[in-house]
Amino acid sequence: MAPFVPFLAENVYQNLVRSVDSSAPVSVHMVDWPEIDDAHDDADLLYEISVVQKVVGLARAARNQSGVRTRQPLSRLLVRLPDDRAIAALQAHEDQVLEELNVKAVELIARDAGLVTYRIKPNLPRIGKRYGKRVPQIKKCLDEADGAEIASAIAQGETFEITVAEQTIVLGEEDILIETSSAEGYACSEDGGYLTALDTSLDEALILEGLARELIRTVQEARKQAGLEVSDRIVLGVSGSEGVLEALDRHRDYLMAETLATKWSVGQSDALYSEERSLEKQTWKIEIGRD
Repeated sequence: MAPFVPFLAENVYQNLVRSVDSSAPVSVHMVDWPEIDDAHDDADLLYEISVVQKVVGLARAARNQSGVRTRQPLSRLLVRLPDDRAIAALQAHEDQVLEELNVKAVELIARDAGLVTYRIKPNLPRIGKRYGKRVPQIKKCLDEADGAEIASAIAQGETFEITVAEQTIVLGEEDILIETSSAEGYACSEDGGYLTALDTSLDEALILEGLARELIRTVQEARKQAGLEVSDRIVLGVSGSEGVLEALDRHRDYLMAETLATKWSVGQSDALYSEERSLEKQTWKIEIGRD
C-alpha cells in the first residue's frame, strides 16, 4: 500500500510492526518489496471467479433492463455457458451467484436454447459508402439471414458472408447493428458465448418476500433517522395495507431479526420515531421505540 497511501501505510506499519519488533526497519518505506509466493498463484480459481463475475454482471444488466427491483427475489436464472470448464466453475460457486443476484435457483440451458432473437441491420453510414444502391438488397438479405448464427460469429470476432445479386459480400462487426429481444417472461443479456436469462414471472410468495425486503430497507433507514447506533435493539411496529400485512404474516420474524427488533408493538404511544412509506400500491407505517 505504501506507494499509494504512504502516510496511512506508515501509521499501520508503526502500530503493527515497529511496536512489537524493534529490529524491523524504521519505516515501511525502507522495507524490501514482498516476494511472490508461487503457492498462492491459483490460476484455476482466478478463472472460476472470472466466470462468476461474467454471469453476475450479465444477469444484473438483464435485471436493470427488465425494471425488476434488485430486492425483488426471482425464481430462477437460466445460464448458457461456452464450454464445460465454465459450467464446472459456475457449479462450484453457485451459492455466491444466488446470493449476488437474489434468485432461488440457477439452471443450465442448452447452447441452442431460443431465449433470444436477433435482428441484423446494416450499419448505414458504413455500408452506404461502400455499396450505395445495393443497401436495400443487403438489408433484405440480412433480414432473411440466421440472426443467431451471425451474432455468434460476431461474438467470436469472425466475419460472415452474404450473397447479393450473385456477388459475395463479406461483413464484420463494424458493418452491422445487432438488435436483440428476449423471450416473453425473461430478461436476457449475452456476451462472448455467455447468456443469462432471468425468469421475471412473479408468484404471490415471491412478491411478498420482495415486499418484506423493502420493509427491512425502510426500517433500517428509519433507525438511522432516529439516531440509533448500529447495535441498538429496538421495539418495532409496522402496520399498513393488506399486502404489507400479508408480508408481515409470513416474514415478521425475518424482519425483526434483520432490524435488531426484540419486541413487536404496533400503536406505540411513546415511540422514539415513526414515519410512513409507500411502494406502488402498498403503504405502511413504521414505529420504533427503544428496548
